[in-house]
Amino acid sequence: MQSPSLTTMPPAISVSGVTKRYGPVTAVDGVDLEIAEGEVYALLGPNGAGKTTLVEMLEGFRKADSGEISVLGMDPADGSLAFRSRIGIVLQSQGSIDTYTARELVSAWSAAYPNPMDPESALKLVGLSEHADRRGKKFSGGMRRRLDFALGVVGNPDLLFLDEPTTGFDAVARRQSWEVVRSLSAEGRTILLTTHYLDEAEALADRIGVISEGKLIIEGTIWDLRRELGTSTRISWRPDPELDLAGLPQEASAWRRTESGRLTLETNEPTRLLRDLLAWSALRGLDELPELWVRSPSLEEIYLELVGAESEAQDPPLVEAAG
Repeated sequence: MQSPSLTTMPPAISVSGVTKRYGPVTAVDGVDLEIAEGEVYALLGPNGAGKTTLVEMLEGFRKADSGEISVLGMDPADGSLAFRSRIGIVLQSQGSIDTYTARELVSAWSAAYPNPMDPESALKLVGLSEHADRRGKKFSGGMRRRLDFALGVVGNPDLLFLDEPTTGFDAVARRQSWEVVRSLSAEGRTILLTTHYLDEAEALADRIGVISEGKLIIEGTIWDLRRELGTSTRISWRPDPELDLAGLPQEASAWRRTESGRLTLETNEPTRLLRDLLAWSALRGLDELPELWVRSPSLEEIYLELVGAESEAQDPPLVEAAG
C-alpha cells in the first residue's frame, strides 16, 4: 500500500483542450496545462496572444467554448462561493481607492472571506504598515500596487493570481515584492504569475509557459526551455592583442571578435570547450584568461526567439586568427 505522504496530489490547475473564440478570432486554441499545488508558474506571451483570456477563464470571469478546466478541484465558471474564497487576485488596478485608507480597504476586503489573513499582517507583508492610515488619493503609483497586492492576499488564498504585480515599483520595491511571493510560495500556496518583466519570471517561477497565437507553444523550467530549443552557451574573453591564437580550440572561424576586442564563441558543449580552452591557455603560460565569462541565454533571449522577435546581429567573424 502506498504511503499517504507519497500519494500524488491532484494539480491545483488542470486545463484540457480549452478553446475560446470571439467571432472569427480564436483567442485560446486547444490549450492543455497543469500546474501543481504549491508551484509558481509564470505565463508569458505578447499582447494579443491569448494570455489574458486564458487567465480570466481560470479565474471564472470567462467561460470556455470547449474543453475542460478544473481549478482547486472546481469548475471556475460556476463562480461558487467555495471557489471564490480560495483564490486571490492581484489585478493591475482594483478601482477607485481615493477616499479610503489602506487599513479601511484591507479590513473591508478581509471581511468577505471565511478564513482571512489578519489585515495588519497583510499590510505589513507588502510594506504598507507605516502608511496604513493614509488615504488612497495620496498614494504614489508604487504604493497603489502594494495595496493591490495586500487586497489580493488578505483572503488567505490557496491559489493566487498575480497580474503584473510589480508594475510601477522601483527596483528595491520589486525585489521586496519578490520576497513576498517567495514567502507565500514557501507556505504552500500556488501562484500563477503573468508579467512583462522576464527577469521577474526567471527569478520566481518554478516553471514557465509561453503562449502565442492562442497556443501554449512551450513550457518547463528555464533549463528545459534551453535544452528543448538547443540554445547555446556563450564563452567570451579578452585576449592580449599580441597573443598568438594558433591552435585555439574549435575552428578559428567559429570565434567572433567584438568591436571591443573580446573573443566569443557559442557552444552546446560548454564544459568540454572550457576545459580545452583552459588547457590551451596553460600551454601558453597564461595564468588567467582575461575577463573570462560563461553565460547561458537569459529567459528574455529565449522568449524573443520563441515569439519571433529579431535577434541581435552576430558579431563579425574572427578573420585574423592564425591557422
